[in-house]
Amino acid sequence: MNLINPPINAISNRQILLVDDDLLLHKLLAEYLLGHHYHLHTLPNGEGISNFCQHQQPDIILLDIMMPGEDGIHWLKWLKANHPTIPVMLLSAKKSAQERLQGLEVGADDYLTKPFHPKELLIRMHNIMRHQPVKHIQTIKIGSNVFDPEQEKLERDNTIIKLTAQETSLLRFLCQNAGQILTRDAISHAINGNDYHPLNRSIDMTINRLRKKLGDDAHSPQYLRTIWRKGYRLTLNT
Repeated sequence: MNLINPPINAISNRQILLVDDDLLLHKLLAEYLLGHHYHLHTLPNGEGISNFCQHQQPDIILLDIMMPGEDGIHWLKWLKANHPTIPVMLLSAKKSAQERLQGLEVGADDYLTKPFHPKELLIRMHNIMRHQPVKHIQTIKIGSNVFDPEQEKLERDNTIIKLTAQETSLLRFLCQNAGQILTRDAISHAINGNDYHPLNRSIDMTINRLRKKLGDDAHSPQYLRTIWRKGYRLTLNT
């Protein structure tokens, strides 16, 4: 079983954004948090935060302080100025009281020192989010398309485009992992769950149909692209 990509109906509406250059931490937390029905999005630095938050608002951001480029304190200030309702937990390998106080003064909701036990992270996130209602999933723009995952509706130029149940599940899964390369097997398992069969090629036909409904060029797609020998990647805006 692929722990990073569970069946689509097992994915919680709770969305976590981890901004950290430690790629191993990305993988470990993705496995752990999905085991507790949270979906983890990851960025290696703060440069992608603005674009991410334009398309969806995470329930909490886990923000590393020491990253290449602008540090976590810089991005914390930016978040509090532009998205003040999103809770932020700072992560740092430093045990400096001064750094911790600086982060809390800027507006961090919590501060966790590395290395940490994932259960402690989970408890701290629960404490921050327990008073937050599970929000309506925002619509997602894919070029000129607008997708509402909750209403299972795709619209372009004020026209509703009908999706099958499998196409809806596929598009929802791709949006949850936008920008990431997803293997064909991972997609098939996520969509089909226990009915997944590695030799079943129906997922390829579903992807081709979805491309057409997104208005994508089959020979040179802009949104749902084939990454040779690796899988597929959805790009929200080009």
